[in-house]
Amino acid sequence: MPNANYDQLIKAIKQKKTGKIVLLMGDEPYYIDKLTGLFEQFIIPSDLRDFNQTVIYGNDLELQQLISEAMRFPMMAEAILVVVREAQMFKDFDLFAPYIDQIPDSSVVLLSYKGKLNKRSKIYKAIREQGLIFESDKVSDYKVPDLINSIAQNKKMMIDPRAAALLADFLGNDLERIDSELDKLSITLPANDRVITSDTIQRYIGISKEYNNFELLRAVVQRNSPRAFQIAFHFARNEKSNPIQPTLSVLFNFFSNLITLYYLPQVNEQNVMQKLELKGTFQARDYLTAFKGYKAIQVYNILHQIRLTDAASKGVDSNSSSGELLKELLCYILS
Repeated sequence: MPNANYDQLIKAIKQKKTGKIVLLMGDEPYYIDKLTGLFEQFIIPSDLRDFNQTVIYGNDLELQQLISEAMRFPMMAEAILVVVREAQMFKDFDLFAPYIDQIPDSSVVLLSYKGKLNKRSKIYKAIREQGLIFESDKVSDYKVPDLINSIAQNKKMMIDPRAAALLADFLGNDLERIDSELDKLSITLPANDRVITSDTIQRYIGISKEYNNFELLRAVVQRNSPRAFQIAFHFARNEKSNPIQPTLSVLFNFFSNLITLYYLPQVNEQNVMQKLELKGTFQARDYLTAFKGYKAIQVYNILHQIRLTDAASKGVDSNSSSGELLKELLCYILS
């Protein structure tokens, strides 16, 4: 059976049409945990779970126990659900493969596997032939603001694009933490004002709306040297709270995207949004501003300098502090 995407699998869970064995696997635990929770919520009615729903952890699991649980029949219910959490800890997976075709149609066996299961293994091939597989990959940094917007909407909130970018800059692609912070805002915000702004982020999450990587990037885009160095000096005063690696990542990602604009036949807002898969027009305008302010050769040299700064920040041929390295990099970019 072909792999399912997130929305397809949610629909199948709610319709109780997942099939008899499902594998959730990948390096992004957020989706695996969310889907596992939905299985436990929807497959078996709450009043029938005592006898028909079993949750086992991989490190405590024996092969015979898994076989026994998967093969048993429901008690006064239409189905049973067997959930194996932390399935990556179970060592006898391949030994379970020959039993998959014997699992009754009244069973739903869910394997919640944190990491990548070998696709050449017997168990993977058996599940691929007879079950459903969902792969949970890490989300690219540039997709995080859109994902934040989607999560906020699911929690009956709206978030403006700059607030989403600010939150993405602060939390990176840690989806569990993003979800947790948005949960807090969902509880905190009044029913008549469900819009998250930069002020909201600063007030309730504690992120400075004036001194962050998002504002530093904006200053670089606009070639606003005084503002860029003001932020850099703020970072240098508290390097533990403002490590250089996320800053370098933000700058590198932006200039890597910017270089593609020089190969477009026409550089306008619509083409930029389409090429870079942007959702917000303000992001496209930032790229257009930078396109006018930096030549292609400068962008190539800036990317090279960011790589050198990254190496120096890890101790390669340098003893400079992160604050000094960032200021040197800004001098190079803005010169």
